[in-house]
Amino acid sequence: MDALSAGVYILTGYLGSGKTTLLQKLLAYLRNEDGRVVVLMNEMGEEDIDGEQIQGFGFPVKKLLDGCICCSIRGELTDGLKDVLSSFEPDHILIETTGVADPVDVVDALTHPELYDRMELKGIISVVDASRFRDLNSRFQSSGSLVKTIRNQVKYADLLLLNKIDLVTPEVLEKVKAKLLELNPHAPIHQTIQSDMDLRELLSVKRAAERSAAERARDKAAGSPVQKSIGRMSALEKVKRSLGISAGQPSLYNSIETFSYHFTGPVDAKKFEDFLWDLPKNVYRAKGYVLFKGREELISFQHTDNQVNLFPFENFGPKMVAVFIGEGLDREKIIADLEACY
Repeated sequence: MDALSAGVYILTGYLGSGKTTLLQKLLAYLRNEDGRVVVLMNEMGEEDIDGEQIQGFGFPVKKLLDGCICCSIRGELTDGLKDVLSSFEPDHILIETTGVADPVDVVDALTHPELYDRMELKGIISVVDASRFRDLNSRFQSSGSLVKTIRNQVKYADLLLLNKIDLVTPEVLEKVKAKLLELNPHAPIHQTIQSDMDLRELLSVKRAAERSAAERARDKAAGSPVQKSIGRMSALEKVKRSLGISAGQPSLYNSIETFSYHFTGPVDAKKFEDFLWDLPKNVYRAKGYVLFKGREELISFQHTDNQVNLFPFENFGPKMVAVFIGEGLDREKIIADLEACY
């Protein structure tokens, strides 16, 4: 990350879990530290509920209302970040999402090709309400889409706050912890009351993808076996393995990864479109700007959920760059396939 880049922290967790309480404590801590801080707050309704409290800490607050930054106002988040980066040149950007935001989509909203080199995602911090998690995570008590969101908020976290532990019995607490470990075996779990934890540790959170790379290196050096998957093998893959057939290697850890590639010149349009369609399933998003051979206008491209969209982009300001988001990404293979399009 260069000197002009901002470190981004995403605070996620279901409604009422304690995100805003954590944000307030984090801002009180940062007020005594060096560095420029900007807060982005997202509310689902038209009215701002928590923003006034946050503004009392003296930091700039950008409010995104009446929608979720992971879907309906994703473009507004991009525009808001552009404004924040140019107006304040912050060292830290704290983003509090709505309680129903899926971290995959939030990271997607953050990785606009024009912004990618100006920010670094430091960590996804998820606050879990110990008193409600079991009901929210139950398909009998909650809708399927809510259960998926709740689980993804845990699964993709780099640090977990198991909050409101004073409201549950020790037996329930242990069951919740066991489920969190099942969904996310790599994120540190901090048991808290009123989101109270060592904020120095929170600010030094390490991305799961970075930790797993280091762990893989240690495992390889020690000659110890590396666990290939953690509860993420499909039924078909299990059958293949039982028959001795090589199943594709799943992602080693649950972690959202991103990386960018800067084009060195125009590419073949047909080859590039085929490249996008052939991206593996663990690439959740691909987007950016590219120049096709024989064409003068820049092309904006988007790849998501087995869809590929290409359309001319008149503004030649953006860099020719591709950004990829996914899990367990084979960067060398993706880049090699991409460079075959020249």
